[in-house]
Amino acid sequence: MDKKNKLMRTLGGLIAAGGLMVAGVGFGYGVPAAVNGLESAQALYAAQGVNLSYNAEGELVDRGAAEGAQNIMNLLEGEWDYPVNYKNFDPEDPLVNTRDELMYQFATISYHVMHTEVAVTLAEDQLPLEYRGETYTEPGEYMIAVEKSYAQLDRTHPIESQLRAAWSPQALGLLSSLSAGHANQAAGELALAAGAGVGGLGLLVAAGGAGMYLANKDYKPKKE
Repeated sequence: MDKKNKLMRTLGGLIAAGGLMVAGVGFGYGVPAAVNGLESAQALYAAQGVNLSYNAEGELVDRGAAEGAQNIMNLLEGEWDYPVNYKNFDPEDPLVNTRDELMYQFATISYHVMHTEVAVTLAEDQLPLEYRGETYTEPGEYMIAVEKSYAQLDRTHPIESQLRAAWSPQALGLLSSLSAGHANQAAGELALAAGAGVGGLGLLVAAGGAGMYLANKDYKPKKE
């Protein structure tokens, strides 16, 4: 065995060993850690016990109506441009425990708050006031729909400052919790994919190194 052949064999062995180490990190640490995090999240969802509603036909419903659920989906997919995976909505498993179900719950709360009407009181010194194409000239109480998110409502505006009250601490707290849940679920799934990817790459590198080692193991230079 000449020096070059011996060097290639040694290099192949080192590459194989390095690949196995990388695979060990991916499959031995990355994947178990991600699975543990996702299982913890599932335990939390089960403890919270929040379930979606479906009718006898297996259609998603909101307050008993499939049309209501579709309106929420329109907000989620249309206005927010969220790519809903309908495979994550299962009438046999109504527990909210996937990213899509969490986002649906987020949209449900937002939809109902934005479609709530608030009693807005306008004083004489605030009039006349034009708002959403309507001019208010008489002081008194008016029922006005929220229609906007909390951040979109101007706290200095006579009407919008009162509409902001519809976004109660409870509603905002639930949205924050759902947002965190969605982020944690996405991070866990990404970590699982990354761990598996790193592990797979390590095995591929190890296989390449092993191939290099074996290819040079029994190499015999041709005799002149």
